[in-house]
Amino acid sequence: MKKVRQSAAVGTMGLALLLTACSPGTAGGSQQTGTAGGGAAGVSDAISLRVNNATTYSRNFNIYSPSTDIAPQASLIYEPLVRRNVFKGGQLEPWLAESWEWSDGDKKVTIKLRTDVKFSDGTPMTGKDVAFTLNIPLKYPELNTGGQTYVSAEATDEHTVVVTWKKPGQLDFYRFALGATSNAPRIVPEHLWKDQDLKTWTNPDPVGTGVGKLTQFTPQQFTLETRADYWGGRFPMKAIKIVAAGGDDQTKARLLKGDLDFATMSWPNAEQEYMARNPEANVYRTFHTGGEESLLFNLDKEPFADAGVRKALAMSVDRSSLLKLAPTGQEPANACGLEPQVYADFMAPECKPQALDVEGAKKALADGGWSVEGGQLAKGGKTYPLSVKVVQEYSNWMAWGKGMQDQWKTNLGLDVKVVATPEENYDPQLNEGDFDMALYWTGGSNGLYSVFTDQLDPETYVPVGKDAQYQNQGRWKDQSTAPLLDTIRTNVGDPAKQKEAGHRLQRILLEQVPFSPMFTADWFIEMNNARWTGWPEADAASHVPHSALGPDFVLTLKGLKPAGQ
Repeated sequence: MKKVRQSAAVGTMGLALLLTACSPGTAGGSQQTGTAGGGAAGVSDAISLRVNNATTYSRNFNIYSPSTDIAPQASLIYEPLVRRNVFKGGQLEPWLAESWEWSDGDKKVTIKLRTDVKFSDGTPMTGKDVAFTLNIPLKYPELNTGGQTYVSAEATDEHTVVVTWKKPGQLDFYRFALGATSNAPRIVPEHLWKDQDLKTWTNPDPVGTGVGKLTQFTPQQFTLETRADYWGGRFPMKAIKIVAAGGDDQTKARLLKGDLDFATMSWPNAEQEYMARNPEANVYRTFHTGGEESLLFNLDKEPFADAGVRKALAMSVDRSSLLKLAPTGQEPANACGLEPQVYADFMAPECKPQALDVEGAKKALADGGWSVEGGQLAKGGKTYPLSVKVVQEYSNWMAWGKGMQDQWKTNLGLDVKVVATPEENYDPQLNEGDFDMALYWTGGSNGLYSVFTDQLDPETYVPVGKDAQYQNQGRWKDQSTAPLLDTIRTNVGDPAKQKEAGHRLQRILLEQVPFSPMFTADWFIEMNNARWTGWPEADAASHVPHSALGPDFVLTLKGLKPAGQ
């Protein structure tokens, strides 16, 4: 019987070092009382965070509720079993789980839990709590928002849980890590949840394993008190305030005033508009997500079924000059679909950002029998109008859409219409195939398989008019990628085989251009040093200071220090 053991040694040691960076004796005890919105540097016991663009919050902390109106930042209250390391290609590391061991052909994982974890009501976390949590999506399939695929979860003793899949489950185990776009199992106390109707209950007084305990709530702000008995140690601040600051314009005003210590939003020209206003305090940083903002082509529509057309459109735009139109801190993306900072071990040697090559683009069109007539692509007596879709509310995408339009006109003589689409309609339209070209996110740091399967799995193909359900919106149906994806999926423990298949997929992306990576997808973060210092540096971080990345954000807050100390 094959067994693969994931040890907690490295991950736990790193966590221990981070969580003891500030000694318990100074965790707020020596600070003077103040507020996060003002006062002298270093005297604040609270930190103020803007984590989304809401103007009001609802007191709904049922993280498994089918409602879309759930209070944010539950990751400071409820925690996952494992952490996803975005700097190591999505490698899983221990969190509430201390270690795990695979058996039965990777269809069963035995999870050993930490023995020092308590819920905020003082009750120890046990295997029964974990098994109860993992059985929620099995008991209520409509609440399985994380797409969990295991078939059973059983507590075998106080600190051991066995989870079983019908097929090898190592890749599906990635769903256990709380990420920006996933709903991982976050452990809840059975004794408080077992008699509730999880479809309607709002859980107004949440109890979890996380560092935060709810002490105050209003629709405009709620406060989490940091726990003295948190398993990860004491925190440098006594309270964490989650502020409903509103949209980007309102948030910018509050950041410039110094009312907020932290926010997450794209801020074009932030260097001049934010950092230069107060160079010592105001910090704007971007961290690569491991993915890209790519140009999707609708492969089910002409002329995009022709790889030569896709190549020409990709080669005839200068990504560096586009980024200057809305300088958010992003960079040109690697044309292979992998972010080198995250996937250095898997990069094909010929991979680099797509360079502007107007002559090459013209040749690609001519080789395919295409010409430009009246601003439109023409072939066989037919002409094809072109359009590119962007999100209306994203100022950087709007600027880049206009920039691509100008470059395609200048370089190829093409008239491309920019279709500005409201954000609420954007994903549904892409899922239905209602587009010619569109900017969209591809890749990510969830591992090599996830990077390529999202857009290149022919098994997920559906024709235009049917809902793609956020997979393969470009309608790729070439079967050549299927065995390569299968090799990556079935060889999680064999990096050499994964690397070989990954190189072949990267070459398909380079040669066939099913989509064209344009810019690095980044997390955008505003930070203020006036009251709290020690924010991670973009080029030397071991975790990302983003509120959507639960364990990473916990490590970020734990590593801060009051200004002046």
